[in-house]
Amino acid sequence: MKQRKISSIAIFLIGMGIMGCTSSEGYKIRGTIGDVQEGKVTLVTYNGKMCDTLSVAEIKDGKFEMQGSVPELTVGIMSVEGVFAQTVIYLEDKEYEVKLDPGNLGFSEISGGGDTQQLANKYLAIDINLSKAVAQVRDEYMVAIRNPESEHFLQLKGFVDSLQQAADVEKEAFLTQHADSYIALCELANRAERLPLDELKKRFGLLSAELQQNALGKAINEQICKKEALAAGQVAPDFTVQNAEGKSFTLYSIKAKMKIIDFWASWCAPCRALTPRLKKLYEEFHDRGLEIVGISMDDDKEKWVKAIEEENLVWIQGSNLEGFKRENSLCQLYNITNGIPHLVLIDENNRIITAGAKVEPLRNEIMKIFQK
Repeated sequence: MKQRKISSIAIFLIGMGIMGCTSSEGYKIRGTIGDVQEGKVTLVTYNGKMCDTLSVAEIKDGKFEMQGSVPELTVGIMSVEGVFAQTVIYLEDKEYEVKLDPGNLGFSEISGGGDTQQLANKYLAIDINLSKAVAQVRDEYMVAIRNPESEHFLQLKGFVDSLQQAADVEKEAFLTQHADSYIALCELANRAERLPLDELKKRFGLLSAELQQNALGKAINEQICKKEALAAGQVAPDFTVQNAEGKSFTLYSIKAKMKIIDFWASWCAPCRALTPRLKKLYEEFHDRGLEIVGISMDDDKEKWVKAIEEENLVWIQGSNLEGFKRENSLCQLYNITNGIPHLVLIDENNRIITAGAKVEPLRNEIMKIFQK
């Protein structure tokens, strides 16, 4: 198989395989693709950060065929030349019939395959039904949105929101019913970074030992370990950054009864919108022992310093100027995966009290400490 290096995007979307029986005949895929008469269909899978091409088929008169063999259940990604979308197929050494929809490739019809593919079809049907229901009012919605304060638009928006909520409830019920399935494993991997630690551990515990030891399962367990290391009561990791004058300092070098680490950036509108509330906290509690340490996720020093001046930030500021990206050492250290602002409240011994994106929970904890 030909290999090429890719970015880390969608790594959690794909499975890395689980134990399972396969046949010696391999898989066979027969497909059609709407009114597309010619072109190419490519089937790939991901192994870590590498993309493995499993098969490439020519489209002739709107039809194509693929065949090959996989050692275990493998999540394949099927794409069509010139179409900006993909179809997920849960690949085993079985026969498949695929009806690709070039207008909505993600909702293509797949029949055949094994139990996991059949389960995936049922789960995908929830989104397909939602899409069909929304499509019935889409044109009306797009006209009404021109007057967002109108009663008609608000009614339509409420209707669409109710459809989405109903679909979310149905999907959660499905995942609960099939909690020990490969589909549940994939969904949990997709959500692992966003879920609270307790919820993540609960869902992970419902998976079989076999699924937990799958590559996706191991990745989820790594995320659990990261979250546990940053849970309330744990010691916040120390780090070294530079202030706007280029002088280095560490988190632990800052002495205070309580400290808020504010991960922010000059370009982050929600971060800057949070500033007035942080200022109120600082004004109210700084003299009693509260310190704020602003840590910029900028990669441009000039823009960072300009933002400090524009916001008139009087508390400690630092940055490693690595930018907000997964590879940033501070993002790795504090598992910042859901975006910024990200606030971490720690005590005088650098133990974590709470963390999140809102000021109110921090304020509540600060009041508890200073009222003692």
